[in-house]
Amino acid sequence: MLQVLRAAHAATGPIAVEWIVVDSGSTDGTPDAVEREFPEITVVRRPNIGFAASNNLAFASARGRYVLLLNPDMEIVTGTLAELVAKMDANPGVGVGSAVSYYPDGTLHATIRRYPSPLRAFGEALMLARLPFLRGIREEDDRSFIYETEQRADWLVGGFLIVRREAIEQVGGMDERFFLFSEETDWCLRIHSAGWEIRHFPTMRLTHHTGRAARPDLYAQNSYSKLLYARKHFTRPAQLSFRAALVLRHALRYTGFAPRARRRPELRQRVDAERLALRVVLGLEGPPHRPYSERTA
Repeated sequence: MLQVLRAAHAATGPIAVEWIVVDSGSTDGTPDAVEREFPEITVVRRPNIGFAASNNLAFASARGRYVLLLNPDMEIVTGTLAELVAKMDANPGVGVGSAVSYYPDGTLHATIRRYPSPLRAFGEALMLARLPFLRGIREEDDRSFIYETEQRADWLVGGFLIVRREAIEQVGGMDERFFLFSEETDWCLRIHSAGWEIRHFPTMRLTHHTGRAARPDLYAQNSYSKLLYARKHFTRPAQLSFRAALVLRHALRYTGFAPRARRRPELRQRVDAERLALRVVLGLEGPPHRPYSERTA
């Protein structure tokens, strides 16, 4: 967190910025460390109320023309926030923008995404996107060359997003029923439906420090959130098809990884993740994380 804030401060550029950190129940002294090093930052302490609810809390007190969602694992490497704001100012029809992100090993973090659909879910379950002529049958757009130029997108990953204040006022904040994952998918869809464009800008480069290991609770939470999105936006037949595709995805991967995990211990976490996700999608188990309001009701 501290390194991310240092990098963000260094990359501000000639604009006025208001900083708000929402701490989600950390126990490692992070909020105190932030206040010591950055006394100008407003630190809001809350239990872990979820990604959407935490961001909404910050939106309620933010005063700027734009709000920036900045995850604690997204470090700015090149470019400035002033340059990103200038891009938004030059494109008044854009409601949501983002930048280029890479993992620490230099691998592209594919932040440009296509809307979910039953067809795409089945394509991903069967790994059809490995065929060159079917690359569009998945949500992620991992063609590295498109990240080098401005691009329209269906939705953009929420770890680093700049959002126009007018768009938020028009459609509201994130849907807090999504504890984690798919909240930015839903938000971008709502903003786009209100007439705004979602656009990728190659103005800045960031490093996404979070590892890509299949942590079982988060893996299952992702699929649960996809089901929430489907229930909100799909017809009943499409919802059933989408759920079936997720069941197929996790069942195929579980049966594929489980035998190999007996010989390769490094695969056991993936097996546990696929098993838990399958149970959650089948409705045999609830989601690992629920919105705070549901847990305290």
